[in-house]
Amino acid sequence: MGNPFAFFGIEPALVIDEKALRRKYLDIQRGSHPDLQSHVDEPDADDSEKANEHYKTLMNRELRVKSYLMLKSNADIKDNQLPPAYLMEMMDLSDEIESMDRTEESQTQRVESELLEKESALEVEFEAIAAAPEPNIESLVLWYQKQKYLLRLRKNFEGIEEF
Repeated sequence: MGNPFAFFGIEPALVIDEKALRRKYLDIQRGSHPDLQSHVDEPDADDSEKANEHYKTLMNRELRVKSYLMLKSNADIKDNQLPPAYLMEMMDLSDEIESMDRTEESQTQRVESELLEKESALEVEFEAIAAAPEPNIESLVLWYQKQKYLLRLRKNFEGIEEF
């Protein structure tokens, strides 16, 4: 996959200037577009494909964090480090989502409210980690794992099946 930060010439960071990234992305796409490059026999389609892939990675916070972790640490982000109490909370929430009667609005709202509360708390946690001059890798790995878990629960709540 390569280093998406280096591809665009930006420092690895948890929070990026998305407008500046978009400008760099468009510059690369213009530079590789055959209709805009009459002086080049064969524009480099590989750069365009890499730009697409790396742009998608950096514009998606979860994928950006994963790339950051891969660059900045040797932590195994797949090795579950979540505390047992958190896992039990998530399993309870998952059970509520699975068993809720979607025609019962009050039950759906209660479960969604609980899910939103967890997502908000995780957002606050991310902001605190990202605000540090040098983010704590262990905290970031835990945040990443919690985020993946909550994203799965959100998809389940919304009825989106993962393949």
